[in-house]
Amino acid sequence: MYKILVVDDEPRVSIGIRNFLQSSDLNISTVETALNGFEAVDYLRMEHYDLVLTDIQMSRMSGIELMETIYLEQPSLPVIVISAHEKFEFAAKSLRLGARDYLVKPVKREELLRVVRSVLVEKEEAGKLALEKSMRKRSSGGIGPGRRNEILMELVTERGLSKKDHDELIAELGDQVKGPNFGIVSVLLDLSRGGFSNREMMLQDRKLLKYAALNLFEESLSEWDGLTFSGFGNELIGIVQLNDSDATGQRYSLQSQMHFIGQFVFKNFKQYLNIDATIGMSGLRADVSLLVKLMEEANSAAEWKKLHPEQNVFHYEDIAAHESLHMVGWMAKVEQCVQLLKSGGDSETMVLGLVRSLQELGHAADLVHSYFGMLVYRIYGLLLEYGSGNSASLRRFDPDAYFRDLPVTGKTDRLVAYIEEAGRSLSELTREREMTILSRVMGYIRKNYRNPELKIQDIAVEAHFSPAYFGYWFKRETKKNVWDFVTELRIEEAKQLLVATDKKRYEIAYEVGYESPEHFSRMFKRYAGVSPADYRKEGQGGSD
Repeated sequence: MYKILVVDDEPRVSIGIRNFLQSSDLNISTVETALNGFEAVDYLRMEHYDLVLTDIQMSRMSGIELMETIYLEQPSLPVIVISAHEKFEFAAKSLRLGARDYLVKPVKREELLRVVRSVLVEKEEAGKLALEKSMRKRSSGGIGPGRRNEILMELVTERGLSKKDHDELIAELGDQVKGPNFGIVSVLLDLSRGGFSNREMMLQDRKLLKYAALNLFEESLSEWDGLTFSGFGNELIGIVQLNDSDATGQRYSLQSQMHFIGQFVFKNFKQYLNIDATIGMSGLRADVSLLVKLMEEANSAAEWKKLHPEQNVFHYEDIAAHESLHMVGWMAKVEQCVQLLKSGGDSETMVLGLVRSLQELGHAADLVHSYFGMLVYRIYGLLLEYGSGNSASLRRFDPDAYFRDLPVTGKTDRLVAYIEEAGRSLSELTREREMTILSRVMGYIRKNYRNPELKIQDIAVEAHFSPAYFGYWFKRETKKNVWDFVTELRIEEAKQLLVATDKKRYEIAYEVGYESPEHFSRMFKRYAGVSPADYRKEGQGGSD
């Protein structure tokens, strides 16, 4: 039986839709109603729903913003938009965010029933396929999209994972990991302008455009079993899994497939969203444990954009084929070293390779000075970036002072010690920085959790993270889901107010961040296990 959520700020409309659907011949068990997007988001976090019907123009959180949140947290949940707006831009935004249909009010009952039936049948068929897949998994539970994105982020960024941890993460993904060959597509979106009006994008438009781009990216890589997710800022990341034949059975070289994928992804972004993107393509490996290495390759490839601004798709294999010690090759090596230092990984092999490369240029002193300077000043700049406010304590890493009066050979000999010391300081600064960010985020949440309009996107902005990465980062740092943390703060304050004051339920609801007393009661019972009235009675030692 299906469970449906109807979201509209006009109770007459939402109740009318609810009554109509419940009296239909569809296999519906429950139709819940929410007065705005914030209530809807709470319901969706508490219980499983099969379909959402939402208005667009609502106070507080609009339908577009609600779909953003749904796409971020439950991208497979179907949404039907029912709106009084006939404007194409609303329909286009809705469909790009994954809406299955866009109906204009007033909606004929027959049309509403047809669309709802179609979406539910489609969902049922997809559920059957998913069930068949799950039967082949070692674990019957599977994972949700949020957990999936956390796992993928760890697999491509966490260099220090033990084999046991790595194997457990791969096992948790189940048959999503097919192989046999793995590559990474790193996409840096240019969201300054876009859409077919090619106008300058405001913040809200950029957010919508990124969600649309992630949706399109997933579709673009589906033929290659792509695992796509949102990276830092305007970055999208995709893991592709290649055979030596395409979907039609024709055989192609793996590298030919990678070249096609890069151009295909870029063309789709341009054709369907009219946005530019820099695309870095890694090499291919038949070992899933090398995803961090592949991520570094894709990022290194994208760095070529600085030297070739007229190009958009860059392949690491092209770099490697020409990587004698010319400028671009050295830049890539420097960037790999920096990424290693950032991740806290073992950089010894990389550093020794850099020293050997410099030593091989021994006769070309000017070239050694140039390449040496690029490396040490990049590392020094990274330390200053992470240690803002502590520049005085970092002056010992100033290359002018650290390598003062040393000949070329002396500088290269001392380079290993410099990078080791810088790496240790960077690890300390990184931890301090993350604790500072966490402290700032916690302060922001504690200051704003009573605001009924608070969204995860708002909190992510405070940390300067994308919403997708922020959710992963917050859980990694606190072992707790960010919205669970917000809700717990609200409920804890409500408990105190119920016991220590005579305020009415609706007053307490408004005070802790809920606009609807009914919605507050439902959330309270979910987290506290009893109703607000029963909690007050027990806390005040009262009786009937």
